Amino acid sequence: MSRGHLAAMAALLLALAGCGGPSAAPEPAASSAAAPPDPKAALLASVAALDELNYEFTHGSPYHGDLSGVVHAPTGVLELQHRVKYSDTDIYDVRYRRVGEAHWLRIDLSQYAGLTGEPPAALTGKVWLPARAVSTRDEFGPLVFARPEQGLTGVERLVTGVVTVTRKGVATFEGTLDVTGAEPGTLGFGLEAEHVKALGERARSLTFRATTDNRGRLRQFGIELPAAGDYGSGGMTFTFDQYGTARAPAAPTGDDLGTGDDLKAAVEGLRALQDRPA
Repeated sequence: MSRGHLAAMAALLLALAGCGGPSAAPEPAASSAAAPPDPKAALLASVAALDELNYEFTHGSPYHGDLSGVVHAPTGVLELQHRVKYSDTDIYDVRYRRVGEAHWLRIDLSQYAGLTGEPPAALTGKVWLPARAVSTRDEFGPLVFARPEQGLTGVERLVTGVVTVTRKGVATFEGTLDVTGAEPGTLGFGLEAEHVKALGERARSLTFRATTDNRGRLRQFGIELPAAGDYGSGGMTFTFDQYGTARAPAAPTGDDLGTGDDLKAAVEGLRALQDRPA
């Protein structure tokens, strides 16, 4: 994500109901089960466990910041954190939590340089606010309230674009990747069409590295991206862990929930940010 326009940032923030972090997991170990002998087949098989919708993940990108989440379909839970660190004194940090059909946002703009003056307490990450009530203006466009579903990160489409691959040991894979058919996941993060276009023919042979866990499930997937057009060079990474054991957060209650005054202050602050000239 570019440093960009403040109005666009506010619109994204208010639509983040469609848009934390997972616990550490051990390094990949040699699998005791028989892995597919073909490394490409092994990689394609590695994403199947994501369909069970019970895992934790992180996604890092120099273009739109860091996204982390907990996906727990058995309880209807999805929690996401989107964090962009422009500098040590300029940070944008928003969390989204869904439990069943209820949605909340926790917005922290206390270190966001796009604001003038001190933000209201409701925009300093201290309380959860009802997402639908925060997102009230038609000009924000249709809001897609994310839920535990397949294709959230878009890594599955990336893996299907693997062109060449070699296996190192049991759990490490390296090779080239064709991203011309890739699309962002349903959360809207990943390689955008404009970025792929800027890469030109290089988009057909990007370098990737992946690892799997001791059951052959995808643990890490990383892509090296050269500078192209308005996009600088950098690495895009995906990490998955806690398969089948994701720790689903509960619905916020008590002091964790904002008051009516908090909601009003948050909505007014976000509207002012969106309406400010770029």
